[in-house]
Amino acid sequence: MEQLLEQLFGSVSRARLLRLFMQKQERRFVSREIQTRTQLAAPIVNSELLKFVKLGLLKQKTIRSTPGFLINKSFPLLSELHDLVIKSVAASKRKLLIRIKRLGKVKLAVVSGIFLNNEERARTDLLLVADDISRKKLDNFLARIESEVGKPIQYTLMDVDEFKYRMNMYDRFLRDILEYPHEKLINRFDI
Repeated sequence: MEQLLEQLFGSVSRARLLRLFMQKQERRFVSREIQTRTQLAAPIVNSELLKFVKLGLLKQKTIRSTPGFLINKSFPLLSELHDLVIKSVAASKRKLLIRIKRLGKVKLAVVSGIFLNNEERARTDLLLVADDISRKKLDNFLARIESEVGKPIQYTLMDVDEFKYRMNMYDRFLRDILEYPHEKLINRFDI
């Protein structure tokens, strides 16, 4: 997911930080939260944040003796940088597909929402239909994707029987996912 931005900006850490701040431009983040969301070590986060402050992209703001960082709305290239970062999230589905296949016997993988830069109407960002997926593998997969995207992923996991039952019942949730903008990365059901 990070490949384009990391090559453009020269580091994985910068790419992750840019995604985090560009997707939540109104928010102030404290260093600990940034480390958790990006899965980066404290020294790396602190070093990169100071570079962004020096560049003028971020401002440091202390509230109740807790320092935090937020986007500098007067940064000259903010809108262009925002567009670049947001478009890069939607651009790397091939790598996502490879990671999904490593989870196990996935019969259907549908991306929408954040992956298509269309969060307003999406009921879920990722729908997975599979049997026998390791919960630990899934949790690691989601943590990695969330750290790259810079925000939590809304996901839905169903086993094959539940999916077939809900499709036969014309389940509203599934209909919404399949009627709104989406992309099927894996489709063993031919829907």
